Amino acid sequence: MIVSSNLQQTILCMKTYVTVLILFILCAPKLTPAQNSPLWEISGNGLTEKSYLMGTLKFTGEHEFYFPEKLTTYIKQCKVFAIEDQVDHHAQHELNKAIHFPKGQSLKTQLGEDEYNRVRDFFQSEFNIAHHHFDTHYSKLIPLAISITMTRLSLGEKLKYYDIELLKIAKANKLKTYSLEPISREAEALKKFPMDHQVKALNESIQNFEAQKKEFIEFMTAYHDHDLEKVFQFTLHPTETDPQFFNDFYVARNLEWLPKITKMVGKGPSFIAVGVTHLKGENGLIQLLQDKGYKITSVDLD
Repeated sequence: MIVSSNLQQTILCMKTYVTVLILFILCAPKLTPAQNSPLWEISGNGLTEKSYLMGTLKFTGEHEFYFPEKLTTYIKQCKVFAIEDQVDHHAQHELNKAIHFPKGQSLKTQLGEDEYNRVRDFFQSEFNIAHHHFDTHYSKLIPLAISITMTRLSLGEKLKYYDIELLKIAKANKLKTYSLEPISREAEALKKFPMDHQVKALNESIQNFEAQKKEFIEFMTAYHDHDLEKVFQFTLHPTETDPQFFNDFYVARNLEWLPKITKMVGKGPSFIAVGVTHLKGENGLIQLLQDKGYKITSVDLD
């Protein structure tokens, strides 16, 4: 499906709730220093032109945003650009539904009175969000979305979105732009995350929030420094230790994307950007492409 050129600010905000989940501890061989790059070249297996696979952060603080000039050079060498999800009005609607409770439900109906008041008090003390504003806005979000919103708010600065910045460059250079899946697929995966697990994750986020804020800053720094092993090892958010969510949100989608990626690179030079966690592990895209016979080589961006 072709990605819309209408890059609405509202969809950017919504995507931050669900796409920052990128820091799982995965079982995979340790990366050597030469492999610590977010950009990987795809060659071999009958390809006559090189393609590229990039592991991105969904967002960072504006001051921590890392975008080396070489990236633009590699994008210009390609004819096709792909990111994970659609960016259009339909995508906004589907994602908005996925991260909100159904009508008649809210965080208050899912938590006990003391537990709910503890969340409200935390938002007031940490982010200066009044109880009334929390009740009318934030309580409508599912616990997972609230947890992730906490990370976004903690940055206290404007955000930069990697896939959006990459997409702008691709469009400026007249590449054909695609998404690997409709946003409804990501929404479907989110719905498989049990509510009691989400509530537990939210409570753990509040209890460990100071440590999580520090880890997220270190995580952004590690990505900037090409220390991907450190990026992969971070445990920023409690949801990342949930095997069911990991399988539904990452492994299953990787396996669905694989034939689409191989078809793209088979037709011509392509630049594919996905969340960095999708690269790693025995079911990560790097290993899956290698298993298909492709040569995957890290690219020096310095």
